[in-house]
Amino acid sequence: MEYVFLVFHLFGFAALLGGIFYQLRGKDPVTGGYMVTSAVVQLVTGAGLVWTRSALDLPVDGAKMGVKLALDVLVAAAALAGLRDRRPWAFYSVGTFTAAAAVVAVTWT
Repeated sequence: MEYVFLVFHLFGFAALLGGIFYQLRGKDPVTGGYMVTSAVVQLVTGAGLVWTRSALDLPVDGAKMGVKLALDVLVAAAALAGLRDRRPWAFYSVGTFTAAAAVVAVTWT
């Protein structure tokens, strides 16, 4: 079950970052509904990963998961704000927070 959560967590990340890179090619990038959906997928599957690892008595770094949760909440909040206002700051915030979450996930051991 852990791998199912992991695969969908990666799908959510790919949708967020792929959409951001795709829109950077245009003149006026905006936050889309797919960003909100992907951010929710990130939150749900991240919680599922932590729950599964805890249930299997596998190690979970609470500090790392707290930082990841905070970044995922910021991604979701910026995506929702950008969906309502259509301002560039929200688009770039989603991209920045998503990249930061990826860096934390990969480098924090």
